[in-house]
This record gives sequence, structure tokens and C-alpha cells, in this order.
Amino acid sequence: MTSNRLSARKSRMKRQQHVDDLTAEAERLRRENEAMRAAVGGAAEQGRALERENRVLAAHARQLCAALLLRNSQLRLLGAVAGVTLDVPGVPDHLVQLYGGLGLQMQMPAAAMPLSPPTPPPPPDLELPLEIQMLLQTDGLMMDDDAVGMLDF
Repeated sequence: MTSNRLSARKSRMKRQQHVDDLTAEAERLRRENEAMRAAVGGAAEQGRALERENRVLAAHARQLCAALLLRNSQLRLLGAVAGVTLDVPGVPDHLVQLYGGLGLQMQMPAAAMPLSPPTPPPPPDLELPLEIQMLLQTDGLMMDDDAVGMLDF
């Protein structure tokens, strides 16, 4: 009888030890789960912040592309009206497709083309109006990083 009691006691102690081990394991897993949820939540918030920033940058790029296309069109039109040959580089198609939303670059519309043949360029001794001189200057078109940061979009 004593051995039966001793065996039952050992069995209860073994069962209790197993329950304690499982309880400790459950608590460890619960803490690990909370830590993982916090890490995933932080990563998800970073992902959302990056998506927001990406949307802002894409909108800014679209605005810049549209402004470039407009300026190129204006320069071509100005050159055609003034009868001056301007070498206006085109915007690469892949940039227009990415940021311009158009498959083709903006070309000067036929309605904007002068009906008569272009007049010859003015003689070198004639002074162009200041507005046209400013448009033809290339050094004013370059912007440094500080100037770009001051733009409002």
C-alpha cells in the first residue's frame, strides 16, 4: 500500500511539474507574441509612411514633368514666333510615361504653328526684349538643392 501511495504521489508531482512547465511555456510564448505584434505594427506603420511619402514624391515628379513639358512647349512656340532656332531637348518617353501620364510627348499644336513662314532671326545688333532674353538664358534654369526645397507643391 505504501508503494501505491508513493507511486501516486510521484505521478501527481510529475503531472504538476508538467503543468508548471506548460504554464511557463505559455507565458513565454505570450510575451514573444506581444513583441512580434509590436514589431509587425511598427513595420506596418513604416510601410504606410513610406507609401504616403512615395505618393507625395510621385505627385511632385508629375508636377515637375508637366512643368518641363509646358516649358519645352513654350520655348518651341517662342522660337517659332521669334523665328529663332532653339535647341530644346525632348523629355525621354519613359519619363513622360512614368510621370506625365501621357504616352507621347507634348508637341506644339498645329494651331499654334505660324501660318506664314518664320521670319528670319533678328540681326545681331538688335536687342531682344528682356523677357525673351531671360527665357533664352540657360543658367537661370538650373536650380540647386536649396532652391528646390523652397518650392511649394
